[in-house]
Amino acid sequence: MKTRKIAALALILATGAAQAQTATCDRACLTLVADTWLNALTANNPAPVPLSNEVTITNNGKLGGIDQTFWDSADQIIYRWDIVNQRQGDTATVAVVQNADNSKTMLMVRLKVQAGQITEAEVIRANEGDADNLWDIDTLTAVSPNLTLSIPEAEQDSYYRLIAAAESYWRAFQTNGTPAYKRADMLADTKRIENGWQTTGLVRDGIFVTANSAFDEGRFQGRNIWDRRYPVVDEERGIALTIVRFGMKDGPQDMPAGPRSDRLVAEFFSVKNGMIAEINAVLVNLDDAEPTGWEPEYGPGRGGN
Repeated sequence: MKTRKIAALALILATGAAQAQTATCDRACLTLVADTWLNALTANNPAPVPLSNEVTITNNGKLGGIDQTFWDSADQIIYRWDIVNQRQGDTATVAVVQNADNSKTMLMVRLKVQAGQITEAEVIRANEGDADNLWDIDTLTAVSPNLTLSIPEAEQDSYYRLIAAAESYWRAFQTNGTPAYKRADMLADTKRIENGWQTTGLVRDGIFVTANSAFDEGRFQGRNIWDRRYPVVDEERGIALTIVRFGMKDGPQDMPAGPRSDRLVAEFFSVKNGMIAEINAVLVNLDDAEPTGWEPEYGPGRGGN
């Protein structure tokens, strides 16, 4: 079976590489490059992936080679959606990989493509337990329409409005429980899903849990968001990807009698008319002292506000 996968991969690679060499690599072209990566992963053969000689690759924040982002038991992709920014040559994919032993892996792959070659590859990969109890991957079957529908151009939020909506979330996160708190721009029924586990937009103990409720109640007071980046913003889909670090404002420590707070997170915000409609996150625990391999674009450092 792996031999057939490799043969099929060669055909996909040839098609994708030819299109990616053109002056403009559009959505279909960039998606083919992501196809190449994922087909190589499940074929357990990284050789066909078109890497630049100066590519930067990280796996859960650690710099390394493509072999460190692959694993031998990866067998098939059973859930997937993509976003792209064709003007920048950026892609990001969320996927669930079924492994040969029937276990499942949550995966985020971000790629930057220039002249048909991958110049940046960032992987966040989680197995059960890698983000404490944030895990319900079996719920990820059908992909939400919020993540796949093309928005007519006249109805699209701008690049910066998408980022502004996501920024409203991080501001609420960092100021909750303080006099400076300002609510995030979220709909009342916004779903937040973290490694498959839905945490908001549902009824729990007879009460409807909104995405703003935890901030309104100051439940995340004392936490910090730092090393913030917006590497892929997809105006057609209305989705902004933020990659951030979670930590504590006073440095590396755990919440009292609670789960770890130090994490590396890829958070996708689906935005409609300036309001966050859905949030999907892939996250792993990562010690505050560990680097991510990437320079932050915005935001206070650890310990800031």
